[in-house]
Amino acid sequence: MSLAGQSAVVFGGCGGMGMAIGQHLLRQGVKKLCIVDVEELTDSNLSCLKESGRDALILCKICDISNRAALKQLLERDIIEALGSIDILVNSAGIVESEVPDKLIGVNLTGVINSCLIALNMMSRAKGGKGGVIVNVASTAGLEPIPFLPTYCASKHGLIGFTRSLGVEPVYSETGVKFIIICPGGTRTRMFENCRSLSIEIEVLQTMFREFKHPYAPQSPDVVGACIVKAIVEGDNGSTWICNDGKIEIHSYPASRFL
Repeated sequence: MSLAGQSAVVFGGCGGMGMAIGQHLLRQGVKKLCIVDVEELTDSNLSCLKESGRDALILCKICDISNRAALKQLLERDIIEALGSIDILVNSAGIVESEVPDKLIGVNLTGVINSCLIALNMMSRAKGGKGGVIVNVASTAGLEPIPFLPTYCASKHGLIGFTRSLGVEPVYSETGVKFIIICPGGTRTRMFENCRSLSIEIEVLQTMFREFKHPYAPQSPDVVGACIVKAIVEGDNGSTWICNDGKIEIHSYPASRFL
């Protein structure tokens, strides 16, 4: 699959990971890019994106992905008016810790589910769309438990289950939309750097978090951007890609036991 001339939307684009994703998409020929986040792109970030795609149309829209009404208006009206269509959707918005679990689930899981379903309805060949690719950025925390981040793990396990459920041949045959999961390990992003304490009041988990965080060296977000482009171009529908410690690999699941 070639990305030349395609239109892409990246949620969570103002942080380090979203910026890296946008830059890699532009370098591969994406001609229309919309970055969506809860705040504006800085001038320096916008300049970096323009250097990666000098002839591309680059826009920034503000939206809280957990607000379904605003999200629906953004995708169905604002982005379509600006880009014409969506060929690639990357959901990389996320938070790692919140005193209110509902807020974390609303961003990491419910918001992404709504983004996928609204976009799928627009992209589906069965409904007049062109098909395309939806990429959901989960985490290695969606593949294995992390005791000191239970709600974050729950959100990422849920996202993987949702994406795998739609990344099946019957759905692709009807819609022409491919679903892909990306599972980064610890990555040097604003989200990671801002997580300095936990709200959970279990002392042993607080200790585990401190022992984990201080010696840990996260990978560059550039690895995630490269992984996403590789997965879009080469990945099978429903595939899960891990990028951890600077390395990229395809994850294999055991055969289904129950269906």
